[in-house]
Amino acid sequence: MTEAEIATPHAQGGAWSFLVAGEERQFQGNTGYEDIIEESYSYDSTVGNYRRVSVGDLVVVRSGREALGVGYVEALQVLPDQEKLRSRCPYCRSTGFKERTKESPRFRCSPCGNAFEQPTVETLRVTAFRAHYGGTWQPLDGCLDKAQLNELSLSRSDQQSIKAMDRARTLKAIASRGVRLPRQWKVLDRGGNRPPELPGGRRRTTAAIRRGQDGFRRALVRQYGLICAVTGAAPAEVLEAAHVRPFADTERHRVEEGLMLRSDVHRLFDSGLLAIDSDLVVRIAPSLAGHELYSSLAGAPLRIPGDSPIDRAAIADHHAATVATW
Repeated sequence: MTEAEIATPHAQGGAWSFLVAGEERQFQGNTGYEDIIEESYSYDSTVGNYRRVSVGDLVVVRSGREALGVGYVEALQVLPDQEKLRSRCPYCRSTGFKERTKESPRFRCSPCGNAFEQPTVETLRVTAFRAHYGGTWQPLDGCLDKAQLNELSLSRSDQQSIKAMDRARTLKAIASRGVRLPRQWKVLDRGGNRPPELPGGRRRTTAAIRRGQDGFRRALVRQYGLICAVTGAAPAEVLEAAHVRPFADTERHRVEEGLMLRSDVHRLFDSGLLAIDSDLVVRIAPSLAGHELYSSLAGAPLRIPGDSPIDRAAIADHHAATVATW
């Protein structure tokens, strides 16, 4: 990757979902792509819709199960005459084979049914692309699952790495889950301010994986979105899964006994300085009267839907135990 061109922005802007990670992007004989999930997405001229992505487009980055994050394309590198390796079945030349981990031979071709140890490898000349969106990236942490993404997609195919999305409906869906994107004009103003080449890797992957492996948090994100129940929409990085009944006492994770809370609010909740009464209204300890940032939350209704599954009895028990110490 030694040359780069910056594509011209579309006036209106499209919307796409980009499939990353795992075996999903290794079908059709590809050896995989170098993605920096929170920064950029790499693809080439063998991928469907490769011509249509442009600066200013909305992109939802997804795994095979859920949405990982969203952003706007800020710059698009176009790198002609690149080499790409593609593997084929040695019997029928198909790319539709899968690697087997527990059987031998190692590969089996679905179209012809033959098994083999090594595929035939060919070298292609392609145009490579890298779409950069890191400056506007907002984590979604799975608040939209595969079924919800399919409803927003303009394509019914599960085999496309780049799928067209309904832009207006997608923006509305992510906003309803508490995600706040910068205005598009800011993206277009600074488009092109990206280096011609970025190093490989997966920045901040450790934090992303740690959050993603927390099944309790994942369930609450699916239920409430990226919205603090006390203060409202907040970045994914500061949102935590709070237990209404202490986990040390119950040793169980129940969505009905959980709330999404901003990290500082979570500390107050666990420390007995903030409670929620039976009417789902926020109450603040008198000792916080000198801290306007928190005392101003007193009397605010909880920011969860009226039909949420919250356990009112658990809320009442926490409130009674907390206010008894004030």
